[in-house]
Amino acid sequence: MSGGHFNYEDSYLDSIAEQLEQDIKYNAISWNKPVVGEDEQFFGFQLEPETIKFISGISQQLRQLRTILREYDLAISDDTCEKTFQERVGINGSQQGKL
Repeated sequence: MSGGHFNYEDSYLDSIAEQLEQDIKYNAISWNKPVVGEDEQFFGFQLEPETIKFISGISQQLRQLRTILREYDLAISDDTCEKTFQERVGINGSQQGKL
């Protein structure tokens, strides 16, 4: 199996990003009138636009970091190589596929 250097815990970054995106999506939903899903209810936090913008950026950064860590994992697991990692993340001035 490929990778596993981080015991696949790097995937939690995607989970955190998804939660932040859900918080943004349901931000305006009142606590008194939640959106009811199949197995859960969604409430909003009524965050200010500045906070939403900031949290949105954090979500994007988490996803980018997750992608970089995955590329690193593949490189050190010999699924790709260090040169491929460098190219994909833009190390040493490489702009090809910069994450």
